[in-house]
Amino acid sequence: MKMLSIATPTVLTCVFAAMVPAPCSATPFALNSQLSISGDVILGSTFLSFLCNQPGDPVCVSPPAGRGDFAASTATGSFAQYGGTFGLINSINNAAQPLNTSFSLPNFITFDLNNNVSLELTFIPLGSDPISTNCAGLAHCTPQNSLLITPNNPQGVSAFNFDQNVSGTTASFLVSGIAHSGTDTGVLGGVFTITFPGLTPQQALALALAGIQLTYSATLQVTGSSSSVPEPAPMLLTGVGLFALLVGRRKWSLN
Repeated sequence: MKMLSIATPTVLTCVFAAMVPAPCSATPFALNSQLSISGDVILGSTFLSFLCNQPGDPVCVSPPAGRGDFAASTATGSFAQYGGTFGLINSINNAAQPLNTSFSLPNFITFDLNNNVSLELTFIPLGSDPISTNCAGLAHCTPQNSLLITPNNPQGVSAFNFDQNVSGTTASFLVSGIAHSGTDTGVLGGVFTITFPGLTPQQALALALAGIQLTYSATLQVTGSSSSVPEPAPMLLTGVGLFALLVGRRKWSLN
């Protein structure tokens, strides 16, 4: 089959499109390809359990063990084909995916449409707000819990930043990883966010740990493209840079 020219817009989907029978793995990821997803999760002190409950997703009629589903909305560049579709996301826990430590969780995110692209999770950094066990009296807080203590996280700091704003509190955490398509790889950065309207960080944290269903949103972006993915530390820097760009436009404050 004749490959499409890189100059054509169609190339952004050639890498991944289900209608192309021959692999397009020689085409690298389009830089700044972005994917926005949302779904439901139950948050614990040491785990995130994603739920399989998105309306209209046939995969979750019989939920796969240890996986939840999500709905994809904004999808650009190499992710463009996935806009308006569903996918699966792996639950995570501190025992298997410890914070501030390099690891590999293949197929962290996959797509119902096809298996042309999968996203591997490799690093979750610690939160960067003032540390507190319960966020009492703080407008910006990173919770800590002794159950999270590892050699690379001796204070038991969580990945979350709880930040108060005029409408409530936003809890967010960063991720870094690798986007895979055949033999091609892309450096992945992203941020997961849960909003708590009308609550302080202390109230939001208590609600989050109550074992109830919460709705999250996430934005993931390919920030680099190469056949050999950099070590986790450079990937973390790109993830942090992405996070700053994503939230800079809506900086949290008490004003």
